[in-house]
Order: sequence, then C-alpha cells, then structure tokens
Amino acid sequence: MATETTPNRTRWVLTLVVILLVALLAVLVGLFASILRPVGLPPGAPAAKADTMEWVRSLYGYGPSAAEQMLAPSSVAVGPNGDIYVTDPTRSRLLIFSVDGSPKGELKSKTPSIRMGSFMRPEAIDVAENGDIFIADSQAKKVIVFNRNKEFVREYPVDQMARGVYVADNKVYVLDVGKVIVFDVAGKRLSAFGSRGKLPGQIDAYQGIVAKNGTIYIADSYNKRIQAFDESGSLLWATRPETTTSTAQRGDAAWDLPQDLAFNGKDELVVVDAFTFDLTVVDSRSGVRIKSYGNFGRADGEFYYPTSVAYDGRRDWFVVADTQNNRVQVVRLPGSAAEPVQASVWRILSSPYRYLGPPACVLLLAVVFAAWSAWSLHRGH
Repeated sequence: MATETTPNRTRWVLTLVVILLVALLAVLVGLFASILRPVGLPPGAPAAKADTMEWVRSLYGYGPSAAEQMLAPSSVAVGPNGDIYVTDPTRSRLLIFSVDGSPKGELKSKTPSIRMGSFMRPEAIDVAENGDIFIADSQAKKVIVFNRNKEFVREYPVDQMARGVYVADNKVYVLDVGKVIVFDVAGKRLSAFGSRGKLPGQIDAYQGIVAKNGTIYIADSYNKRIQAFDESGSLLWATRPETTTSTAQRGDAAWDLPQDLAFNGKDELVVVDAFTFDLTVVDSRSGVRIKSYGNFGRADGEFYYPTSVAYDGRRDWFVVADTQNNRVQVVRLPGSAAEPVQASVWRILSSPYRYLGPPACVLLLAVVFAAWSAWSLHRGH
C-alpha cells in the first residue's frame, strides 16, 4: 500500500505546484500588460471605432527636464526600420525614437552654425531607404545629409531657404521659397521650377512636399490649397480652397493652413492642416477630399497647430508633429494600409507587448503540463 500511496502523493504535490506556478505566471502576465498599457488606448477608454482615428502613443522627449523635452517640433520622418525622427528647430537638434517610442538619442551640432557639417535650424526632415538623414536647414540655406550612424556625409546649398525636403527614386526634392529644386542623392542639381505667388502653379508653401511616379505634390500653405506638378514643373491640378465632397467630415470647410502631406498605403495623400487641427485624406489624382480626422485639443488624439505628418506603411500608422502641444503623436487612420494583415503583424512585433510572449508561452506550457498531470492522476485511480 505504501508503494502505491507515495506516487499518488507525489502527483498531488506536483499538481499543486503546477497550479501555483500557473497562477503566478498569470499574475505576472497581467502585471506586464498593465505596465505596458500606455502604448495603446488609455485605461478605461473605449475601443476605437472602425471609422475613427485611433491614438497609439504620444512622445514628449527623452527625460523629465525641460531641456530633455520637445519644444515646438516642426517636422517628422520614419526610418526604414520604423525609427521616428523629429526636428526640434528651436534647440537646433534632431531627436530619434525607436518604433516602440523609447528614446534612441539626438543629432545636434556642437556649435550651431552655417559651417560645413553643422546646422542651425533643422526645419524639415526626411529619411532615405538606406537610412541617410536629410535635413532642410532654413537658416543655413542648405540641405545637410548624415548617415544612419549620425555621421556627416554631404551638404548642398539652395537658393534662398530650405523649407521642405523629400527623398524618393534616388532624387531629393527641396522646397525653397516659391520654388522646387530637384537634386540627385549625391547632391547634383538636376532641375528647378516655380515662382512665389498666388496664381495657379505659383507656390507659397511652408514645408509640405512629396513625390511619386513623376508627380510632385505640394501643400501650398499660404495659398490654402494642394497642387500637383509633373517633373518639368507643369501644373497638373490645383485645388481651390473650397474643394470638398459630400463625404467630407467637415462639410464645406476649406483648407486653412495645409502644412505637410504624406502618402498612405493606398497612394492617397494625407494632409495635415495646422488651423483645422486635423488630418485629411485626399485623392492624389484629383485633390478631392475623402475624409478628415482629428480635432483641436490637448488630450491624446487631439491636435494643437500640427505641422508635419509621416507614414509608417509596415505598421500602418501616422506620426504627427503636434507642434503647440510640444509632442509627437502616433495615430492610425482606417483604411490606410495596403496590406492590413501584414501591417497588423508588424505592429505586434514592434510593440512592447512582444515582451509578453515568453511568459505567455511558459504559461501555456504550464497549463498543458497541469492538465497532463491531472489526467495521469485520474488514470492512477
């Protein structure tokens, strides 16, 4: 009898230990989830509806002191690995964050100046597919290039003021005062077009310029319109301030101060307007509005004079320079992804929630082992 009782007692003790282990792991997983909760919706907030903008996270800086916080960020870009780049022109620096929002450092001239390799006021930014960083320096009147290791590569001058910059198809598109200048990535000037003014085809813009498939799009800020040009500078279309559709969220609202624009995964334009405090999806073939998202405010998911927008196609989210809130926000718009399933996978892999994977796997194995022990105990009877 003793030899039969001992194995049963051992099974009971083993089962109890496994149950306690499962309970402990469940508590740990819950704690991890509660700690990481701020990367998504605030606690208690309802889930985002399918037709509304979803807030992902807000970035304020890399530390608690005033010097470590953003001050009126003016431009944002997304690197090939999902890193977020932010210009902080008032402090003459560039801040870099990883895809999960953790700080990765800053790029700053030892002494802000117009000397080669230095910059003064980094107004706008873009990041090439190889990780090179292109900065439009409005005061030094140049575009300055650093590699992914933040080492100076080259620079090249513009005519009056480098306001915006965009890199695509081995070309660098620079928005000068009333003018577009096109360089190759080595800095050779290829072409230029435009003049400052209010007539269709003339330009009076701040920083918004993007290009794709031979078409150059400009957020013509002070003329309150969006314009599209071919590579030779011929005007393809220009919106009127009142351009809208019956599906637009804001009815007959006009453009007020369109500051920047980006492509979503479907090659639509997404325009940030500083004075209407929103993001507007636009048909890139005609300039017709599709829908607007966002409102004025200081809470997460609200904007206060936003000035720049960039899109991360892998994770299907937009990065917005929420300038007067002294922060950058990451938000998601419905229907933006070219490959929704692929984007969802990338979001999971780049989220801090990925750290729940190992304890969750251990928890699953413990549950399976507990079930097997209980079944073995039952058979022993």
